[in-house]
Amino acid sequence: MKLLFAIRGFGILTLFFLIIACKNGTSVNKKALNPEIALLEEKVQEIKKDFNVPGLAVGIIKEGKIIYSKGLGVQDLDTRFLLSTQSVYHMASVSKPFVATAIMQLMEQGKIELDKKLIEYLPYFKMKDNRFKEITIRHLLTHSSGIPDVKDYQWDNPQNDDGAVERYVKSFKSKELDFTPGDEYHYSNSAYDILADIIAKVSRMTFEDYMKKNIFEPVGMNNTTFYKPGVSKKLATQPHTLNNNLKIDVETVYPYNRIHAASSTLHSNIDDMLLWAKVNLNKGRIGKHRIYNESSYKLLTSGQRKISENDSLALSWFISPIKDYKMIKHSGGDTGYSTYFGFIPENNSAIVLMANNDIFFNSDVANCLLNIALFNENKSVRVPIHYVLKDYILTDGIEKCKEIYFDKKKNASSEYNFEIWTLNQFGYWLVENKHYQKALQVFQFNLYLFPNHPGLMDSLADAYRDMGDKKNAIKWYKKALNIKPDQEFSKEKLNELIKN
Repeated sequence: MKLLFAIRGFGILTLFFLIIACKNGTSVNKKALNPEIALLEEKVQEIKKDFNVPGLAVGIIKEGKIIYSKGLGVQDLDTRFLLSTQSVYHMASVSKPFVATAIMQLMEQGKIELDKKLIEYLPYFKMKDNRFKEITIRHLLTHSSGIPDVKDYQWDNPQNDDGAVERYVKSFKSKELDFTPGDEYHYSNSAYDILADIIAKVSRMTFEDYMKKNIFEPVGMNNTTFYKPGVSKKLATQPHTLNNNLKIDVETVYPYNRIHAASSTLHSNIDDMLLWAKVNLNKGRIGKHRIYNESSYKLLTSGQRKISENDSLALSWFISPIKDYKMIKHSGGDTGYSTYFGFIPENNSAIVLMANNDIFFNSDVANCLLNIALFNENKSVRVPIHYVLKDYILTDGIEKCKEIYFDKKKNASSEYNFEIWTLNQFGYWLVENKHYQKALQVFQFNLYLFPNHPGLMDSLADAYRDMGDKKNAIKWYKKALNIKPDQEFSKEKLNELIKN
């Protein structure tokens, strides 16, 4: 009966062919049924190809209804298991709003106060800088604590026992604050990792168990966890990065370490994250369960700090405009993964993106797909030009890359992104894979295009430094500083080289 209503008006012959197609497992022509979905499908396929994504999962809610939910490609390039909406991804920093939600729950229970000091909950937290005593829970949630960000996640040497996060918290005793708590905004994964220990101590459960019992189970997120060993092997995706030949390949090191549980280790899938979207669009309620109160929703999603002309920060969430609406969002990126989650309360819409590589433009892609789904605007994501050049640099050399660069810029400038950072990132890809001479050529080409740019001179110096050419590294750091004497990162690297 539902099938008949869905295709009413197509006629008996259309119905016959539709039934035959379904029986044979072949896909139905979506364009004939729904032009909007067909365009979304076409754009997702295009984006997957342009950004070399082995497996791209997308979920979109429009005006309260799921209009698109699909996994395209494979879970990993080794097994070639097909992706589905149940395939589980490492979600990276999309973890953080879940942490903030847990803090709201504990606040509602009277166990946490946002403006109480961190040390009231974790008396053993200490730093060399005595200003640490002024850090509050709100500071941690709004990246204004002054606690320095993580420099090495130690994915290759993880600590995965129950005591890992407490040991991490105690390790700050030798560190200093970057600024006085509350004075500035500096994104800090470390601050969220400390929140995991607060949640554990206040709830008297491990962080991972608290999240499962109080958020995932009530919501019905059955394949979501902060505990990687709990992920089904059949559903697990694998991270992909650029290998030594600048081709996308399975990464051997998986981004999981319990000391960074709260900032980075959420694992989930499209089906579950669309349930999470409904929780937030319904201001904390799903079915018969209320995950947090409406007052907590307002606090979670109200701007706490302005971070740019158009963007502000709430409690974990970032807030940006999209058309005449307010997008509440968080993106994520770690070794081999790129993710995005955002929702628009005013029109009851949301989007979830998961890519199992880390060269994916999550925010740009989200805006592109939402423009199609919500506003009927077919805009493409401009592909960074170095995504094309990377396939030629090692085999055909820099001259071929220059030829392609100028040809693409002349013939299809709107299709590609030629901004200054594109070739710079290209050069660093080459440095990371120890193709130093090629990197030098790319950085020199960028300086040819953007002469006397102190940042590009610093990048060229980095390449010389990493290949062991101290003399030329010092020379180019100095050139950068001659143009911009207050370029602190060049000063620091130059002083480090001279000392050694």
